[in-house]
Formats: sequence, C-alpha cells, structure tokens
Amino acid sequence: MNIAISAYDKRSSGISSYTLELAKLLSKDFKKISLLSFQNMEIPGIEVIPLNLTYYSRPLPIITFMKNREKIREILKNFDLVHETLSPWGSVADNYITTKWGYVSHFKLSLIRLTGLAFPENIGAFPVTFQHYLMDKWSIKRAKFIVDVSKESPNFIPPPVELRPPKSYECSEKLRILFVSRNLNMPRKNLKTLLKALRMVNIPVELHLVGEGKVKNQSSFPIIYHGFLSREEVILLMKEVDVLILPSTYEELGFVGLEAYSVGLPVITSDIPSFRAVFKESPKFPPKDFRSLARLISSLNCESLEKLGKLSREYVAKSNEIVRQKFLSIYKKLLSY
Repeated sequence: MNIAISAYDKRSSGISSYTLELAKLLSKDFKKISLLSFQNMEIPGIEVIPLNLTYYSRPLPIITFMKNREKIREILKNFDLVHETLSPWGSVADNYITTKWGYVSHFKLSLIRLTGLAFPENIGAFPVTFQHYLMDKWSIKRAKFIVDVSKESPNFIPPPVELRPPKSYECSEKLRILFVSRNLNMPRKNLKTLLKALRMVNIPVELHLVGEGKVKNQSSFPIIYHGFLSREEVILLMKEVDVLILPSTYEELGFVGLEAYSVGLPVITSDIPSFRAVFKESPKFPPKDFRSLARLISSLNCESLEKLGKLSREYVAKSNEIVRQKFLSIYKKLLSY
C-alpha cells in the first residue's frame, strides 16, 4: 500500500499540525508513509517529499495551485492512495480522500475573517475565501471520501495528536492561566472576554500570553508575555501552567488545545461546534459570556485540575486508537475498489 499525505505547509498553522500528527500516527501501521511538504524537513519513519513551489502567493492560493498542479500530478501519480489534508493539493490524484475544515458556509466564513482577523490580513477576507471555496468545491467533488474534523457528523474522525509525558500537578499561590494566539489582537480569538472574566474571579490568577502583540491591562492581576514561541516551546510552557483557555468565537480546530490534552493540561473552551466535537473533557461556556467563564475559573482547585488533566490525556490515547482504526478501514475500502 503506497500512501501519500498532501500537503504539509507550516504557514497553515493548525492544518500543518494536523497533517504532521496524522503522518506520524499512520506511520506506525504502514511501512511507508510519504508526506508531500512545501518546506524541507526530516521526520523519523516518514518519507518527506519536498516540493519547491514554482510560485507562491498567500493572497492568490488558486494561482499558486494552478502554477504547480502539473508538478504535483507527476509526484502523486505513482501512489495507490492520496490523503489530502490541505485542499486542493491531493485533488490531482485519481484515488484520494479529502479533509473538510470548518462548519459554516464560505460566505459566512468571509464575514468571520473580515471581522475576526487583524489588519491587514482581514482585507483579503472575501477574495481569498472565494478562492478557497473554489478549491474546496473541486476537492470535495472528486474525493472518494470526505473526513470531517470541525463538526460532529457521520464522517467525523477525531484529530490525532502524539501522546507526550504528563505534566505534574502542583498547587501554587496563583492560578496560572495560558492563552495562545498567533496574534493576541485577533478579534475571533476573543482574548477580550477572557480579560473581562479574570477581573471578576475571586481567586488569585496569573495570565500567560503567547503570541505577537500586547494588550491593555486595566486589572491588578499580572500578565506575563512570552512572545512568539515554537510548537515545542509552547508544549514546555504547558507543563508550567495550570490551565489553557480557548475562548474563540470561531475556530476550525484549535490544535493547541489538543497539544494541551496530550500533556494532561486542563483546557476550558468556548461552546462552539468544533470545540464540542474535539474537546470532550473540557468545561465550556458561551463565547461572549464572560460571567460564565469567570464562574468556571473560580471553581477550579488542585483536585479538579488534576482530574481534568488526567481525563484529557486518557481521552487522547483512546481517540488516537479510534483514528487509527477508522483510517485503516477507509483505506482498505478505497483500495479494494
């Protein structure tokens, strides 16, 4: 069975993490898993096929694909099955499955990006999302199977994440809260609601922020800025804090929460479809209801944090096995046609 995963692009944030974790998980069952990558990298047990793009433009993704389509076709033509995680970078193959991201229409997604991304990225909300609509439509039309990762459906398959050594649980004088975002001022990440909630809690807290930018601190609790950190640096920080909070108003996945689960760090999330599907062991609150979030935070103690953390890590182990079995079954069916 000759399988290619297409494609890894570190610029695609959560999708790149998902792609990498999927390749690592499947490599345990197949002698050869190949990963098409837009960046040079080495992964033990996985054949990485580097692709130097002839043309690349973030505002013009469809042109980027068209300029490189024949090159991709030549690479993928010898594979029995292509697992597309980033559309439409597997759609040139005859036998492929694709991954459906998000749970809203592309028009609504354009509005979310317009109001939820920071300037100047939000300028491309409608033109860039329309290109994604065309590419997604093409991939979904030709795919033999469509995997849902952002909402519960008959085709939903939990996203995998590598199980890591667990963190230790120690009480401190302050509840150490972690918030992670590429840009701290990105509206849809909803840091504003978290800040409002923390002004109401009745326990001492310390807020750790990872990402670019600064926020106005009009409260007495301390804020510690870590700036931009690599994925491994964030995971190390997760072992030093008490809880991760994901208050996003919209998120296709929120992979940082899965990484927290993998080390046993408790996670509190907003109550949105993708988080309901993925974060089964997390307390949830309405995205704009800072009072509900404040009550959740105030209710945390050493015992509840340790229990949540252990349940989260156990969930990852069970979830990874479900992912493995489901994809083995899907691959077997597609290759028997």
